[in-house]
This record gives sequence, structure tokens and C-alpha cells, in this order.
Amino acid sequence: MQNGAAVPDNSQTLQTQRQSQQQNNQLYVDSAGNTRNQQFSNNLNRQNNFFPPDRPTDMQRLTQASTGEQLSIFGRDLFQRAPSTFAPVDQIPAMSDYIVGPGDEILLRLWGPESFNGQLTVDSSGSIYVPQVGGIHVAGLRIDQLQSQISSDIRHTFRNFNLSVDLGHLRSIQVYVVGEARRPGVYTVSSLSTVLNVLFVAGGPNVQGSLRHIEVRRDGKVAGELDLYDLLLKGDKTHDLRLQPNDTIFIPPVGPQAALAGSVHHPAIYELRGETTIGDLLKLAGGLTPTGSTTQLSLERVEDDHSRAAVTVNIDDAGRAMALRDGDVLFVNHITSAYQQSVTIRGNLANPGRFPWHPGMRLSDIIPDRKSLLTNNYWRQRNRLGVPTPLFEPLRPSQEYSWGKPQLPTRQNRTSTSSSSLSSSSSQRLNGGINQFPPLPPPGEDEESDTLNSQQVSNIGDQNTDDQNADDQELAGSTNVQNRNTGSTSQSNASLPSSDKMISRGSLAEEQQAAGSPSVANVGPINTIKIPAPEIDWSYAVVERLNPDTLKSSLIPFNLEKLVQGQDPAQNLELQPGDVVTILSQADIHVPQDERTKYIRLEGEFAGAGVYSVGPNETLDQLVRRAGGLTSKAYLYGSSFTRESARIFQQQRLDEYVSSLAISMQRASAVRAASSSGTVVDPNALYEERDTIAQLRKLRATGRIVLEFRPDSVGADKIPAIPLEDGDVFRIPSRPLTVSVIGAVYGQNVFLYDSKRRVEDYVLLAGKPNSIADSRHAFIIRADGSVYSRQRAKGTWKNSFDATQINPGDSIVIPEKPIQASLIKQVIDYSQIFSQFALGAAAVTVIKQ
Repeated sequence: MQNGAAVPDNSQTLQTQRQSQQQNNQLYVDSAGNTRNQQFSNNLNRQNNFFPPDRPTDMQRLTQASTGEQLSIFGRDLFQRAPSTFAPVDQIPAMSDYIVGPGDEILLRLWGPESFNGQLTVDSSGSIYVPQVGGIHVAGLRIDQLQSQISSDIRHTFRNFNLSVDLGHLRSIQVYVVGEARRPGVYTVSSLSTVLNVLFVAGGPNVQGSLRHIEVRRDGKVAGELDLYDLLLKGDKTHDLRLQPNDTIFIPPVGPQAALAGSVHHPAIYELRGETTIGDLLKLAGGLTPTGSTTQLSLERVEDDHSRAAVTVNIDDAGRAMALRDGDVLFVNHITSAYQQSVTIRGNLANPGRFPWHPGMRLSDIIPDRKSLLTNNYWRQRNRLGVPTPLFEPLRPSQEYSWGKPQLPTRQNRTSTSSSSLSSSSSQRLNGGINQFPPLPPPGEDEESDTLNSQQVSNIGDQNTDDQNADDQELAGSTNVQNRNTGSTSQSNASLPSSDKMISRGSLAEEQQAAGSPSVANVGPINTIKIPAPEIDWSYAVVERLNPDTLKSSLIPFNLEKLVQGQDPAQNLELQPGDVVTILSQADIHVPQDERTKYIRLEGEFAGAGVYSVGPNETLDQLVRRAGGLTSKAYLYGSSFTRESARIFQQQRLDEYVSSLAISMQRASAVRAASSSGTVVDPNALYEERDTIAQLRKLRATGRIVLEFRPDSVGADKIPAIPLEDGDVFRIPSRPLTVSVIGAVYGQNVFLYDSKRRVEDYVLLAGKPNSIADSRHAFIIRADGSVYSRQRAKGTWKNSFDATQINPGDSIVIPEKPIQASLIKQVIDYSQIFSQFALGAAAVTVIKQ
């Protein structure tokens, strides 16, 4: 038997239990009709634990119309989920006031001259039978009276004995749950069950039932009344009566209700008991929250003529003593969110926040010195430079490049990408402004590019919040950039000049692979020199001010450099309450180039290769001279100059081209489908077009700018005077000794450079073009990044492309032919058109006749 466990006493439930007992021999139903089988109990609980959602009551709809939110009925969540288990009460000691009745089991132990140990059940007459003693009437006795009564009756038969009396299994009783209950009915429960036990099993009151006037009726009278608010708010169960046979639990309809919303701890709809004031209702809701207004609240009331009226009530002694009516809706307003007598400073500084305002307060009071303008992220990046790192670390897959191993799509997996990207029109458009086969960035460029990109994103007010995640972003920055460039890796490797290998990131990995040793480790991390955090915009900062009369905002700019460094009194503005001072960085607003800090990277054949900071008007040739000039092995023709702003512009144009190409291909597919005249469109062609667009979207611009050096250019005097930008990278390799031939030839390879050889000579060394080669659209990727195609070499009488001179580091590309429909398929298509035309002409002739 279980505490409060009750089962509706109906034949359908008992029949279901008997059927389950036949299916499972381990099923046990106790005297109260409760199953003890674990699997069956779980299934039963799973069905009964959840109740269907209740429909909103009229009071809830009224509250939603007034406050904009649907409030719950206070206390209803107590019965939303019935308890899954109950502790058995037949194994716990009964209270001293428990009344013994028919069905109870009494454990009687007798020792002395005579011994007896038995389990005696109280019969319907209220007696138990003791051998050699006879019947003893025990019904109606309390537990504390039971042992003395049995002992006195046994003394009539025995002398000098000891006696022990206890209770075993207790009887079951039937109670009734009626009224506004969720599941009314007759329940068989333990004789130790209380009103709360039965209410939990019955699901409690429904949405129209009262939680404050639950009656227990016994013998036609009210034996007790239970107010569930005492249990919910105080934990008081003193009015939870123990049930007796044939007791009736009556749940009357809900009484007057009032809703309380807004800044209170427990906004809900409350049932009123007797005369309830506003103060009483606030206590029921747990009082006001810290953001609740302590001065006034709003009250909406339904008047006697059934019209609604709004009243503002002061939260004072008189207002708290105001009596509530049925249907009242109260709303506690929030306090004003504005900060009084304070000044806010935010943006690119160490300690943003709010400061108390005082008369005569100026900007210098909240910006004391230059050090306060360095963010926490700046020092975090600086401090990380001193953290020891391991000498060896595993190579990531993105670091294992295949240098000098050109790869083009094979015949089997070739799609429209190869034909369109290497065809005459597409290759000229792609390579006209963007080198489709760029060299991969050298050590550290990925990290620097990522830093530059991140500086273009500004979160003025949340900068210090973002600083908390700076460590994770910095560690993941290099990997993210490498993954982002994965799409262009295959194209880049195809025509990479061999000279770039000497300053490449993957040279160590290539040497290990060439030597036959696995590339499992790399020596140390790559050291980079970069701007650790966005720098201050010294020329512009601003004060945002709200006019208290017109409630309009205005901006008052000031020069931060003159304020902090020059101590200019004209820039030390006087502050007013509510002002917001914003310190901007160069990532928030793009400042002129002359005001930016510029780090330029020189790599390769320089006398002093490294990272340099340049002045406002310093040009590329001046920087090279300041770095000591070039070495004797410098190959200016094979140099590369990359710029972040050019990369962004190139990527935008490339994305626009791919988008327009996708639209054109979709339009062409639609035209073919409309003109097919019932012929099924080849699905492989559709997949091929989609794959082409997907491959093109993976292309990534490099930002390389062609400087147009001549093959015989030597010395720093030949370097153009280009104005520099932050993040520019200028690489000069040593003079290479190889020329690459890639594409649709019999043997793609890298050959030694010979000044006497021309294009046709290197193509012959590669075995000539194969059967799928499109020699009419061959082109040369020069070492300087420019492209020379066969169309440019077309003369008046003949094409001189095959006799074109080749320079060291050049790459000759022989593209593949576009995939076209076979002749047989074209004949079939034309025959279908002619046949349909003939049928149409015949039909017209018949109509005329």
C-alpha cells in the first residue's frame, strides 16, 4: 500500500490490471488496488503524469488584454505533474491517534508460560480471534489504547505473560472526490492517506476550481477545510486532515480573483479569500522586485455597470489598505531605466563604465592619461608573447601543401569548371585583374590578414566584452584563414613559380616528403609582428548629449590628441548629467592613410628582410632602400606585391562574376528545358552546372598587384614609387631555374630554363598536347603574375604564340576542351525537330482540307 496512492474504483481499470497480471506473472496489486509491477507502473505514470493544457479562463484573457501577457493561475503548477511514485504507508509506524478498524492487521506476540506469534486481521465485527482466548473487540480503539485492551482480555485466561502489539498491513478505505476536480470519482486509498494525497492523485482542482476552500465532508457535516495557499506560501499542513471511510472531498468553484503583473516576484492570478487589500495581494506575490516602482501602480477595475475603468493608486498606507474586487487587474510599473547624475564613457579604452557626475566635471576627470586609452586586449596580446611554446608541434592538414606538383582535374572527374575556367573567355576575365594561380602566402601572412579583417569590424560599445574571447579568437585565427583559403589552394599550386618555394611555409614539409620521411612535426610556431589591437583615433572622439527640454540628441566632437597630449583647455569640455563619451579606434572609423600605423613586410632577396613601420609619405622604393636594397640574386620579374584592400576589391568582383554566371547558366537550362519538346533533360548536365558554380564560389582572391617589371629589371631603382598601406607584402624570390608545363599534355612537369627554348620547345618536352587539349586557348602565366594568351599573339598572317620567349619562373598552361554533345546526339535532336515539324505541317494540311 502506498502513501496517497489511489486508483479510481471502476471496472475498466480493474479489468486492465487483471489483463496485465495475466501477461506478466510478476504483477502484484495490493489491497488498495495499486500495481507494484515496475514496468506497468512506469507506463501508467507516463500516461497519467501529464495533463492536457487548459484553455485560458476569462480572467486570463482579461489580463492578457490589459497587460499584454497571459498570467498563470497561482498554485496551478503544483498539480501540473502528478507525482510518479508514493512511499508505501503500510511499512511506516502509524500515529498514536490512528483508529483501528475492520481490515487492519494486528501483529500479536505473546511469551511466558504460553507463547504465541500471529498476524490477526480485524473482522467486519471489529474483533480479532486469539487462540485459547477468543474474540477481542478492538475496532474504534486508538493505537495507544490497543495493547492495554488486549492485555486485559488475555489476563482472564493466562497469568505471568509478556505481550507485544503492533500493526501490520493497514486497511483500505474509499473516499469521494467531487466538485471542480480535474479527475473526480471514487478512490480506494490507504487508511493513512490525507486530503493532499488524494488531491495529487485526482489532479487537483481544475481551472474553475478553488484552491482556498477545499472541504472535507464527513457524515453530512464539514469536518475541515484546506487552504492550499497556506501550503504554497508558508509550508503549513496543519489543516491537512487524515481521511476516514466514505469521506467526501468537495472542491467548490473558484472565488473572486485579482491579477497582479509587472515588477513583482510572482506575477499571477490570485484567488481572494474574504476581504483582501492591495497590501495583502502584494504579500501573496512576494513583494516588489528591485526594479519595481515604490510610488504608484496601475489598477483596472470592472465597474458595476460592467464597464472598465483605470485608476492610479499610490503605494502608501492608504493605497495598500484599498480593498480589491473580483476581476481587478493590477500592474506594478518599472522604475526609470535612466541613470541619474552619471556620465558614461565607452569605446577603445581600458576601463569603460559610468562615473558619478558632479558640478564642474570635465573630460580630463574621466580620461586622466594616455595609458587609460590602451584596452585590456592590447595588454593580453602583449603578455602572451612571453608565454613559452613547445619546440615541436603537429602539422595541421592545412599546412601540408603540395608544392611544385601541379594537378588539374582528370578526365573522369572533369566538370564544366575546367572547361569554363580555362576557356578563352573565362580565363581572360578571371586573369585579367586577378591571378587565378597565385602563390600561397608566406609565414605569418594568414595571421596578419586575419588581424586586418578583424579590425574592420567595430563594436564600439561592446569592445571590452569582446576582449574576453580574444584568446580563443587569436588561437583560431590562423586556422580559420587557412580553411578559408582552401578553395584556392588547388588553383594556386597549379602554376606556382618554383622560386616562391624558397620563402614558402610548406618548404619544410616538402623537403620531408621528398626525403621519404613522414611530415609529422614542424619546428616551433611562426613568429609574426603585427598591430596587437586597433589603435586610437586621435583626431576624433565625441560626446553624445540629450537635450532635457527638446529630448533631442546632439553630438559634440573633440580632438583626443589635443586633449590628452596637448592639454588643450578648449578640448576639455564640461560634462553634463547623462552624457556619453565615446572613444573610437581606427577600426571603428577609417582614418586617412597618413594617420594610420603601417606595417610593411619585405620578404625574400632583401638585404634586410623583415617587417617595417613606414612614415606617412614613404613609398615602396624608399622603404627598400632603407632596408638596405636588394641582394645580387633578386629576381624582380618574379616578385609579388599583395595588398589587403586590393584583395577585398578583387573578391567582390569575383563574387559578382560567379553570381552573374550562375544566373546565365540557370537561364540557359530553362531555355533548353522549354525547347526540349518533351525530351527529358540530362540530369548529369544539371549536376555538372551546380558543381561548376560550387567550385567557382570557392575561388579566393589574393590581392596581388602586377608591378610590370621587365625580365631584365635589376636594382632598387626599378621599383616603382607606390604609396604604401598597412599590411602590404612585397616578396622578391631568387632567380629560378625552371619552367612549368601543366594542363592537357602527356607529361606535366617542370623543366630547366633555357634561354634558347620557346613555348613549342617546352610543350614538346612535355610530350605535346593530348587528345583532349584545347591548344587554341593556351596561355602563359608569367612570373610577375600577368597572363599572356594565344589571342594576344595573333598576328596578321600567323600566330606567333608558339615562338614566344619564355622567362624563368613562367608556367605554360594547355587547357582542356569543353565537353560538347556528340555528333550522334546532335543528329538525333535535329531528326526529332524535323519530324515534329513534318507532323505539324501535315496537321495544318488536314485542317485546310
